[in-house]
Amino acid sequence: MMNRKEFYEYVKDNVKEYLPESYKDAEITLQEVEKNNGLKLTGITIPNGDQRIVPTVYLDSLYQEYIHGKDVDSCVGDVADMRIEAQGKAEFLDMGVPDILDYEKMKNKLQVRICDKEWNTDRLADKVVTEHGDFAAYYAVNLEENGEGISSIPVTVSLMNEWGVSVEQIQADAMMADKNRGVQLVDMTQIVESMIFGGTPKNLLNEKLDMETVENPMFCLTNESKMNGASLLLQEDIRKQIGECLGSDFFVIPSSVHEVLILPDNGIFQVPELNAMVQEVNETQVERQEQLSDKVQFCDKKTAVMENAERREARLEKEKAAEKAEVKGGIHGR
Repeated sequence: MMNRKEFYEYVKDNVKEYLPESYKDAEITLQEVEKNNGLKLTGITIPNGDQRIVPTVYLDSLYQEYIHGKDVDSCVGDVADMRIEAQGKAEFLDMGVPDILDYEKMKNKLQVRICDKEWNTDRLADKVVTEHGDFAAYYAVNLEENGEGISSIPVTVSLMNEWGVSVEQIQADAMMADKNRGVQLVDMTQIVESMIFGGTPKNLLNEKLDMETVENPMFCLTNESKMNGASLLLQEDIRKQIGECLGSDFFVIPSSVHEVLILPDNGIFQVPELNAMVQEVNETQVERQEQLSDKVQFCDKKTAVMENAERREARLEKEKAAEKAEVKGGIHGR
């Protein structure tokens, strides 16, 4: 049985045998790619001619199949199949490459991506980044969006300099593009019912709910495609709309990079319990690169200000203690 490194090298050395003649002169490379939250994957790139965009085929899951008994040459064949399948999309994207340096053509394709600031320091080093409390927002150009997923490139500092625009401009245009993708606030009960019985859950964002009639008050904020929708949380006017819809302050549960959960602050939920719940769900149900954070947020209905819920409670306790000390000192003073 080969170890991981030997397996990757075997794939690299033998994959051309399974590819068409057009790949015979390809310079095949293995590379380690850093994904969200420090996750590192090994990918193989196999150019076809002089194309500028070369898809990466990731090998980590295939290695798991190999160690669980799959024939190594079948794994190599799978890599070749995936590379051939990706060729059509690569050619389509390659046609759009000349436009990448034209900001006016790219600004409507921008998308905000959000991650935990502490978990992604290295990954964000060369990216255009804005900070939002516990979160960092970075930006991508979505070259293609469809039901199968998104093909994108990150907005690096060097690309921003080529565009000749500011960070503030990129942020503003990306947030507008995100709104144009559709903003949805949906009752989680309706989401579950739609999965079982079909139908489309109602978008509640512009509603004013009577929370006394809602049995299980939990809501999901995302976009219409349900891809990278958690970043909508960063938009102040959307937070304001949510507060108006619920008629109360609310907690934000960082469910994944694709959505966040919204819980009204009705006195039922306690911050330590919510933090523990998020940590458990991340560890047991959400893939590492899909995780957004383990830090629950609190949002004030009136101001739409969002802050770390745990730090907010500590701050309020400190302020309360200071007020008591001041009152006590005033009495003794008299």
